[in-house]
Amino acid sequence: MWIGAHVSISNGLTEAVETVVKMKGNTFQFFSRNPRGGKARALDPEDIKAAHELMREKKFGLAVAHAPYTYNLASAKQNVREFTLRTLKDDLLRIEEMGIPYLVMHPGSHGGQGEEKGLALIIEGLQEVLPNIPEEAFILLEGMAGQGTELGYNFAHFATIFAACDDHPNLGVCLDSCHLHGAGYDLSDFGRIKEEFAHVLGWERLKAFHLNDTVFPLGSRKDRHARLGEGNLGLDMIQKIISDPDLQNIPVILETPNDNEGYKKEIALLKKIACNV
Repeated sequence: MWIGAHVSISNGLTEAVETVVKMKGNTFQFFSRNPRGGKARALDPEDIKAAHELMREKKFGLAVAHAPYTYNLASAKQNVREFTLRTLKDDLLRIEEMGIPYLVMHPGSHGGQGEEKGLALIIEGLQEVLPNIPEEAFILLEGMAGQGTELGYNFAHFATIFAACDDHPNLGVCLDSCHLHGAGYDLSDFGRIKEEFAHVLGWERLKAFHLNDTVFPLGSRKDRHARLGEGNLGLDMIQKIISDPDLQNIPVILETPNDNEGYKKEIALLKKIACNV
């Protein structure tokens, strides 16, 4: 089972891995650059090498990078789409250099243009990026709650995107328990959700999972993370998710409102309840 949390790499990749080791986790997520956009920090080959040596020593699973929130391939503004494409291409090269396979990105918000137009713009952008994507890099589109004009709040959106991109093998999905709940997917029947995902997309497309409780009720189309057991999901539902055999080899990342000590406690909690099924 690969469990970890979102951590900072502001002091380098090795220190981020050391932070996760102290949490007793074995995977992690980090921002590929400042989450509000801007220039990315220079990469240090020696730091990357040391980080991977430590990850191998501690038997880590695959790690995940998260793109800036300023990405929006569905934007009505051409300059925003151009920024997204330019930064996405750069971030894919950066994660390849870092030896990190996955880049999670929000699909985008159509801003009032309508879902059909928004999806068409996402497809157009991905069709530009995918022919030259590094072989070992994967774009993971994140499932969203559907807040505002967000796209990607149902599996059908991803099916449309993937089909138009010729089911490119370097495209995948990252699901989020808070977002699923907000979008109306009832996680108390996680087996049914898995069946729908497998039918619409194929289970092999799921590459990462964000595990968060949620402030808002089922189908609210709102997105606000809560600490595990302190929201509308509750520990019983979280136990069903973390214990699922099909998630055991997928990075499970905490993005709950916590500091590092809080993440350490939640990782310990997850290990405990996963063993008590």
